[in-house]
Amino acid sequence: MSRSKFLITLGLILLMTLPFAVAQAEEGYSGSGTAVISDASAMSDRVTFTLSGVTVLEKGSAYEGWLVDSASGDRISVGVLMAALGDINHSWASPDGANLLASYDTAEVTVEPVPDDDPGPSGVMAFSDTVASGAMTHIRHLIVAAPESDSGFLSQLQAKIDMAMMKVDEAQAADSIDGLKASMGEAVAIIDADDGILALAAATEHADFAAMAAPGEASVGMYAKQVIASGDNVASWASAAKDDAAMIMAEENLETAKTLLNIVNGKLMAAKNGVDATDMGGASDAYMQAQQMATFSLPSAAPAAVETPVTGDTSVPAMIQLTLLVALMLLIGGGALLYRERRLGAKA
Repeated sequence: MSRSKFLITLGLILLMTLPFAVAQAEEGYSGSGTAVISDASAMSDRVTFTLSGVTVLEKGSAYEGWLVDSASGDRISVGVLMAALGDINHSWASPDGANLLASYDTAEVTVEPVPDDDPGPSGVMAFSDTVASGAMTHIRHLIVAAPESDSGFLSQLQAKIDMAMMKVDEAQAADSIDGLKASMGEAVAIIDADDGILALAAATEHADFAAMAAPGEASVGMYAKQVIASGDNVASWASAAKDDAAMIMAEENLETAKTLLNIVNGKLMAAKNGVDATDMGGASDAYMQAQQMATFSLPSAAPAAVETPVTGDTSVPAMIQLTLLVALMLLIGGGALLYRERRLGAKA
């Protein structure tokens, strides 16, 4: 066999074996980002997918977002995610105002055919993340439903601060010092009650419980610290408002007492909304920070297995590949022997 024929034959066998090796692997989908649940027209009824550097799909395919309950498998599509220039910025709000954090603990992005007549997912996973169940339990206590309650600790906290501020408004409108003091007494009770502002601010410890339940989830730990810091701020301002209220209760002049009410109202306002100038969060900040504890991080999922049509015995492709590899080895060995014999013949 001439050298040129040998090289051509070797090349053909290599080309025949390559497709079998390549077909066994598929590249994953590049890119990363987050899916975050927030408020639109109701509590936690909106999810926003934000990703960058994602693989641009070929024509006939599109990304689709999903929220999933990992325990039951229940899922809801949040729509097709447009990936212009490799970036995804997509928000979807529940049409019926459903609390998404109450129902779902997983975010997924799949690759779907276009057009797509199947309402379910294709099974080709590009990105996925699940918040640990132990962490999600305490996040839900904070913003969905506390134990033995139909609302979360932080929702209750905001409501209680609003109630205390209403009592301060009633005191401001009072036409007698006794009426003013009666309203202020009610405001202090709202601060001090077993289910009052101070107790609910202390319930931000559930953020710490969530962080301990998911030590490897960076978003949970980072935002848990902020929730606790905001809760501490609320407790400090509410305690100061209670002390100021005690001073007002000792005042006998109606106009002087009403002037002092502005101080109490200001501290309750800070407890509700925080103070931007000092970057100190209040109850509303703690609520949003608790939602962000449930941030879904979306790194590339493991590459999906290549699905190929199955016809006949599935072991046949492997046998063909093995046969070709053996043939390649024999061809190389035979070529070496032929080359050796020719060299020996030439010397003779």
